[in-house]
Amino acid sequence: MKITMKTNKTILIPALLLLLTVTLYLLLWGHLPVDTGQSSQSIAAVSPPREATNVCVATKISATFSDVVNRPAVEAAFAIEPSVPGRFYWTGNTMTFVPGTSLAYSTTYTILINDEAWRFKTAGDRFSVTITDDLGYTITFTEKPERIISLAPSNTEILFALGLEENVIGVTEYCNYPPETEDKEKIGSYTTPNIEKIVNLNPDLVLAAYGNPTGTVEALKRFNLTVVGLNARNLYEILYNLRLVGELTGTSANASVLVADMVQRIEVTDERMSRLQDEEKPTVLHIIWHDPIWVAGRGTFEDELIKRSGGVNIAPVEGYRALSLEKLIELNPDVIITPSGSGMGCTQTDFCYEYLMSEQRLCGLEAIRTQRVYVINADIVCRAGPRIVEALEEMAKMLHPALFE
Repeated sequence: MKITMKTNKTILIPALLLLLTVTLYLLLWGHLPVDTGQSSQSIAAVSPPREATNVCVATKISATFSDVVNRPAVEAAFAIEPSVPGRFYWTGNTMTFVPGTSLAYSTTYTILINDEAWRFKTAGDRFSVTITDDLGYTITFTEKPERIISLAPSNTEILFALGLEENVIGVTEYCNYPPETEDKEKIGSYTTPNIEKIVNLNPDLVLAAYGNPTGTVEALKRFNLTVVGLNARNLYEILYNLRLVGELTGTSANASVLVADMVQRIEVTDERMSRLQDEEKPTVLHIIWHDPIWVAGRGTFEDELIKRSGGVNIAPVEGYRALSLEKLIELNPDVIITPSGSGMGCTQTDFCYEYLMSEQRLCGLEAIRTQRVYVINADIVCRAGPRIVEALEEMAKMLHPALFE
């Protein structure tokens, strides 16, 4: 009897523990976040919408997840049929796939992420299309725009580069390139555009940008104006925006030539930088303002330019943030890059550069001692337009002049 009880206890206790574990697992399943890699089950929204039609061939594809997901697993599980090359970008829980080429007309595309799929169909021609812009608005085009207003310098440069100077009827006070913009009607500043003036000019397309006040965009829409917002966050999305604007304005051939040239120049720089060993890459800070010092951190244009130029961005921040003098001294970068003028345009005084060179507390910095504090044209480095490639080439020459001799 004694032996029997011992044997039963030996078997019973693990069995009870197993039963308890299974019961708890079943009770809690669905309430605990479990990363199985099957992230498609938590997709909350997609763009283009499911079963959408007349989608512009220059479009981005995005999926927003309700929970934190395993990003590499989601990317690995992503498929588009017919196949299209492209790259992934993430903003929070939203994954964006940016095609490297325009999609085909009158084609049904199927998007698959693990076990979830949706479809959309592209338009039969460019002037019967629906797009979702970078500000989240859905816009339908039924004809080619002839009268265009730009609310940002980067947009103005895109329009002129595509050969649309005759169609541009208004630009901001900050739009200074190309020189022909001087003759265009000024509609106010980037942050305070004159709504009444814009409406009176009667445009059939207003090209906005991230940074324009949301209230301005909404007000223009209330006047039944067509507004498209652009917000490129990297070189690849700048190329995409060029194709998009080209598609919407009937200048896709010009856009293709321009994008091909930019891609070729980017690849030349990439190839040269690929020869570098890690120890040959200098540490870099891009200081965009002085007193207090502000730097360009991770996720900025400058961050991507530094990396592609063979440098290591050591700014310990995301986006654009202030940095104490003490932290700058602690970081002690090999190279410092500053914008021309006051951070916009080229003027006689380069304020950031002058501050750094005259601040006695910074005289011991490696970049200052070795005379590796550089000034770069602020307009080419911070505008999401076609001249961003010039910024890449110029920065690469600053960091590795021997590779360009």
